Amino acid sequence: MEPWLATFEEAIDGSGFRHVAAGAVADFMRRYGAPAGAFVEGRRRGGQELVILNLLTGAPQRPVYPVLHTERVGVLFTRENAQPLVTMLREDFPDTEHQQLVPEGFPATICIDDRPWAEARLTWTPAELIERIVSWFRRAGRGELHDARQPLDPVLMGSPLSFFIARSVLDASPAQDLIAEHDPGDGAILRVRKAEPGKLPSTAEPFCIVTYKVPPEHMRRLKFAPHSLASLAAILGERRINLFDDLRTRLGAWIAEGPSAAWRLNGRFAVIVEMPIVSPRGVQQDGLDHRAFVTARSAGDIAVALGIAQPSQGLGKVGYVKMIGATTPDEAAIAAIEVQAAEVHLAFEADFAARLTGRSSSDERNTILAGAGAIGSHVADSLAREGRFRWTVVDDDRLLPHNLARHVARGDAVTRPKARILADHINSTLAGPPRATAIPANLFAAGDEGAAIESALRGADLIIDATASVVAARHLSDHAAPGRRVSLFFNPAGDAAVLLVEPADRALTLRDLEAQYLGLVLRTERLADHLGRPAETVAYTGACRAITNRIPQSQAAILSGLTASGLTAAIDGGSAAIRIWTLAPDGGVRVETMTPEPVARFRAGAWEIAIDEGLVRRIRVMRDACVPSETGGILFGLVDIPAKRIHLVDASAAPPDSDEQPGSFVRGVDGVEELMDSVRQRTAGQVRYVGEWHSHPPRSSARPSAVDGQQIDWLAALMGMDSMPALMLIAAETELAMIFADQQAERLPQRRTA
Repeated sequence: MEPWLATFEEAIDGSGFRHVAAGAVADFMRRYGAPAGAFVEGRRRGGQELVILNLLTGAPQRPVYPVLHTERVGVLFTRENAQPLVTMLREDFPDTEHQQLVPEGFPATICIDDRPWAEARLTWTPAELIERIVSWFRRAGRGELHDARQPLDPVLMGSPLSFFIARSVLDASPAQDLIAEHDPGDGAILRVRKAEPGKLPSTAEPFCIVTYKVPPEHMRRLKFAPHSLASLAAILGERRINLFDDLRTRLGAWIAEGPSAAWRLNGRFAVIVEMPIVSPRGVQQDGLDHRAFVTARSAGDIAVALGIAQPSQGLGKVGYVKMIGATTPDEAAIAAIEVQAAEVHLAFEADFAARLTGRSSSDERNTILAGAGAIGSHVADSLAREGRFRWTVVDDDRLLPHNLARHVARGDAVTRPKARILADHINSTLAGPPRATAIPANLFAAGDEGAAIESALRGADLIIDATASVVAARHLSDHAAPGRRVSLFFNPAGDAAVLLVEPADRALTLRDLEAQYLGLVLRTERLADHLGRPAETVAYTGACRAITNRIPQSQAAILSGLTASGLTAAIDGGSAAIRIWTLAPDGGVRVETMTPEPVARFRAGAWEIAIDEGLVRRIRVMRDACVPSETGGILFGLVDIPAKRIHLVDASAAPPDSDEQPGSFVRGVDGVEELMDSVRQRTAGQVRYVGEWHSHPPRSSARPSAVDGQQIDWLAALMGMDSMPALMLIAAETELAMIFADQQAERLPQRRTA
């Protein structure tokens, strides 16, 4: 400590401070500081001034760290309008959290303020400075300093450089040639990337970076930052890394390699070290610390200092040749190679993105996104920024000017395929190898495009439908690919988003979830206009179908973000999910959540009929409420004639004019027409009348009676007008029968496709 203090040779009396802030601190302590301590003296070194104080720490009798009741503190002012540094003027001051990483020979420097100086100086006063120092001491004594990181201070370390480098480049170096591009107008920012063949930008310089990883079992917390290559080697040696032996091997191999290694050997030399973050008490923390140590010398110069090479005196393309015979390192030359510590910023790759969201690693599941429009592009953008998925984007649509109102694309992408735009967007957001590919084709394409889509579907772990097309969603639901399916879409009015997620075992399909979602819409009064309210539209050309919905980007972004969050929560588990988020005019969000029900399936000829257990329970409740009389009502469902599928969605109670008797039931007609109109309106015409249901009395089976046969004949005539077979459901005490097209449907085994 004394040698460092001795560099401040000039003593300053009470009125001799040149830094206004330094004089203010000294004056404050003399006039008002007695309760906190005392002013000792002032010193000057060139343009820097040091205010030395004795401060009362308020340390408890048994402090967590050995903080004394009175500590000598130096407040260092390096220049006007710069944040002062708070140094501990005790040789054996303990290592604690919230300390700067400083050069060898510099006193321990504590972090008392996590605000940028531009913000902190707005309220800075000598009183606040002293209070923050004393507060730091109190927290240290109680063990309440928790951040184990050791930030670099450019004022102390002397290097303003910041490295921006991708993890993939960091792991691969130095087996590849690298360049560091300086940001125009800011030479302190170095963007490191692989050197590609061809002309280099004027802002680039060759760089040779070697990397080392300190294993957790060998990690010791840094006390000081090295100032030379020799001291860096000593620090790494304490952590079981022999820097010079490794460099002799690496650099020697490059010199032997000849011209192909010329770039590396003539590049500016730097070492990047990856270390676990360790607390002062030796406890490993979450995360990793990356430090760059930069020299002003080339890798070839390092080889010369290590005694394995000599300059070629202008001969050859490399500039260095192998040293002949046994040699030893030039210790003086090595000690003279200065290193400066610099910040390392890892590029935004998938793993880094995942860590920023609280997960330990990226999500590597292969995912197909069908539909790269408004909701698809926003959801994919959110998930990619969370390190989610390897993407294949399928969409044959092209970006038109009106799409920019609610899409992640920019204006220069107009007329490009949306699939390519979104894939490029993901790849430009995330550094490293591409995470997304595009198939700009219709989902039902044939030929090479169809083969590419088919291959992607069969290799996908997750298949996301964002097409807002019932046909596309059902096609993906029926496809033989094993991946789990998800469907997401906005409602027509654009004030709600819907998420349907299959269970991991695919015991329920998107078709099943579609039916249960529509059932939820029918039964929930708050969703009365969810699908029924017409969208506000605007024409974007003169063509009759060239219209688009009026949905503000802010609304699309909010709903897409909620959908993305719900999607990840669902797919990280194994259960199915149905969720609807609705935005209120005041900005509130209403959420409807439904746990999807298991589904029973029946086969009658070529047709399949599905009914979920929730609907079965509701029918039984209506039956039980009328026992011993029979009751019944109307069946509503989704019909897919080409696929020969019916999904029952809901069942009505008996109309008020029905005749319910212990041995018979005749359905009335009062209010039926209004009910059917309501169902059509609330489901945008998707749900329709599909047949009738009625109950059988206690201790009776679900086999159709003679009267049931007559009703089936009547139903067949009624449905025949719509080219549909007749459907009747009979609910007995313990049985359920499905009568379809004059035959009793066979119940199918429970679906398992995973």
